[in-house]
Amino acid sequence: MSSTSTVVLAAGYVLAVPFTVFTPGFLRLWRRREPAVFAVEQIGAALVVTGWLLKDNQGAAAFNAAWLLGLSVMYGLEGRKRARATA
Repeated sequence: MSSTSTVVLAAGYVLAVPFTVFTPGFLRLWRRREPAVFAVEQIGAALVVTGWLLKDNQGAAAFNAAWLLGLSVMYGLEGRKRARATA
């Protein structure tokens, strides 16, 4: 189980981190509002949560799940704000 969780965590971090930590990736996610980038980041974050659950670390899983949910809410709210501004 440990090797599976490590592979899931590694895959999740490889997908999520470039779009949330590094400025060029975050700008693609936030400013350009590329849906594919958002989907990749969300899949990566979901894999990270799954990996921590497989390692039986609920604290880390909860922290990353909060990030997953929080970014989703903020991304949606920003999209609504931009839609109103252009209407």
